[in-house]
Amino acid sequence: MWPYALLIMIPIIVRHVRVGESVLYLTKQSKTKDENVLKLFWGMLLALLMLRHEVIGSDTQNYNRIFRIYAQSSWRQTINRSAEIAYSILNKLVSLCTDNFRWILAICAVLGVYAISKAYVKYSKDAVLTIALFITTSNFVMLFSGLRQGIAISLGFVAFEFVRQKKLVPFLLVVYAAMLFHTSAFMLLFMYPLYHLKITRPWLLVVVPLMGLLFIFNAPVFSYLTAIMSRFTEYEAEISSTGAYTMLILYGMLAIFSYIIPDEQKMRQDPDAMGFRNFLLFSVALQMFAPLHTLAMRMNYYYMAFIPLALPKVIGCTSRRWRQVAAAARYIMVAFFVFYFFWSVPSDNPLNIYPYHFFWEMV
Repeated sequence: MWPYALLIMIPIIVRHVRVGESVLYLTKQSKTKDENVLKLFWGMLLALLMLRHEVIGSDTQNYNRIFRIYAQSSWRQTINRSAEIAYSILNKLVSLCTDNFRWILAICAVLGVYAISKAYVKYSKDAVLTIALFITTSNFVMLFSGLRQGIAISLGFVAFEFVRQKKLVPFLLVVYAAMLFHTSAFMLLFMYPLYHLKITRPWLLVVVPLMGLLFIFNAPVFSYLTAIMSRFTEYEAEISSTGAYTMLILYGMLAIFSYIIPDEQKMRQDPDAMGFRNFLLFSVALQMFAPLHTLAMRMNYYYMAFIPLALPKVIGCTSRRWRQVAAAARYIMVAFFVFYFFWSVPSDNPLNIYPYHFFWEMV
């Protein structure tokens, strides 16, 4: 557990402790401190991803097998083998240079981390809260296992930049590129309208009842949506109970919090704050299908990745009435999510990331 402990605690300690004029802080401004702390966190995470043993990640061994298959395949076989052709080509290109699967792990780690880390450094208003939230999202553990979707999610943050700039064609091209790594990336298409919607507090009179109906009728809605998806993607899903209610309750509470405490006027002045909150709300809607099938969680990865950015933005727009509550809630959330991570990973061991092993260890 110690690699994960260092990954989390070192950036948090660095953010709050300074001896003299540390080289980590280029200025005394809080924003600069947060940027450097996030760079430290993502640098350490990238190192753990690149140096991990192949036993880390429930899908890693399967990716190793796929790499061997592509190494022995012709270019025509490689291109025709999967709809996610970008990942196939990546494997084939690497296999021409080396038969060492570790290069695939290293390259996918860089591709999966670069864009998301750049966005976190750019948009986070609270490094510690962002880190605490991120480690408890499924995106964190998924990076150690889902090579293809990790890249697709990272490309989602590239697409997000075009969403902000209202550049529809480049946005669609990046989404298509992400789908060539993982077909579930079609979920990114919802990002464009979601970001530009102004879902303010009065909208809740409509949104909350719709959310309630969605939860009540989640089974027939899920069956209908997956039936449509099966015509265009490889995904087919039969309803089965997963018991995944914990994250639904948690994200629901975070969504309620994000509508209670902010000054809506301040939110309107910050398009990113409004957009991120919309992504959080959409993530809650998607999570309502998670108790029916793990496919729903996979589709939700693209929007869960924005939750660690949404909460600090919302807290930054807190109204005077809720200022003390927001400040207290921030410390409670940091403590809770860090504690939850250290408690849940050893007990649940999601995607087989615990215990961590370096590639040189004998396992």
